[in-house]
Amino acid sequence: MKKSRSLALISAGLVAGLVLGSLGVSYAATASETTSPVLGAGIRMGHAIRDAGARLVDVLADLTSLSVDEIKAQRAEGDSIAEIAEANGVSADAVVDGALEVRKEVLDAKVADGTITQEQADAAYARMTERLSERATSDEVGPPSWAGSGGKGQGGKRAGAMGGSGMGRGGNGACDGSCIATP
Repeated sequence: MKKSRSLALISAGLVAGLVLGSLGVSYAATASETTSPVLGAGIRMGHAIRDAGARLVDVLADLTSLSVDEIKAQRAEGDSIAEIAEANGVSADAVVDGALEVRKEVLDAKVADGTITQEQADAAYARMTERLSERATSDEVGPPSWAGSGGKGQGGKRAGAMGGSGMGRGGNGACDGSCIATP
């Protein structure tokens, strides 16, 4: 009798611990209030920008006779987008403006389909404007320091039932703690 009673108490304690622990994790994971309109990785802006041809290298290739691969090779040698543009008779501002124009179209489409709000689109556009101007004059290659390291989200590499990655996959979003999830 003592053994079964002890086993029942231990089992009840484990169940209570699991239930209370799950409630704590659930509470911590919900965001009842957002402090920033910055976009999270869930809307896949990086993919949309690339697919729309709105990367600086894409726009520069469109404005010059250079291929994206030729531009990437010059970037690897230490030239900035602005330097490559100027050497090919195009202003750095024209490259940035072209990238911003296409990115604005991507943001407008996401507002129209309800993926993001206008406030989020405006905040993202303002951030893009600032960052693209910086990026065009930088001779650094690879992801910029503000792009984050492409974290795998809560639960590490195997977050999610099917082994997918969590928020932050691929370095999309602000990666500075201000990202919010969009419904």
